Amino acid sequence: MQRRKFLLLTGVSVGMVAIPPSLYFLSPDIKRFAEKLIEKELSYLKLDKQGVSSYINDYFGRSRNDVISNMKWKLLYYGGYNSYNSNKINDLLKYYLLSTDFFLNRMDTTKPVNYLGMFDHYKSAIPNPFSYLLLPNLKQ
Repeated sequence: MQRRKFLLLTGVSVGMVAIPPSLYFLSPDIKRFAEKLIEKELSYLKLDKQGVSSYINDYFGRSRNDVISNMKWKLLYYGGYNSYNSNKINDLLKYYLLSTDFFLNRMDTTKPVNYLGMFDHYKSAIPNPFSYLLLPNLKQ
């Protein structure tokens, strides 16, 4: 093997080993990614910024926070996934809407959405069990 090929292969392999971990440690916290995902998915609603950050702190405070889950959330954000492609994002959005006054305000998109507290399906009541009646009729 020639010296140039050896140096080229060594440089490429060192880059492949060193760059992904450095990108992981230099990228922002998963809470920022989750906050951006909520704001992107629910952009049609008037969200309370303080309420979104409180919800994110409560949501990730009750789950484990390790390297694998961080990588999964960052992959979901950078991969361009949305609530239709990912169950994790769908659960994040579902529990956010259940934890707010969105259903108490009869799903009115003109009113601001305020965070009330973390929704627990064992302790919390369902805010509006007949909310499907308020949806517009899509039959043509």
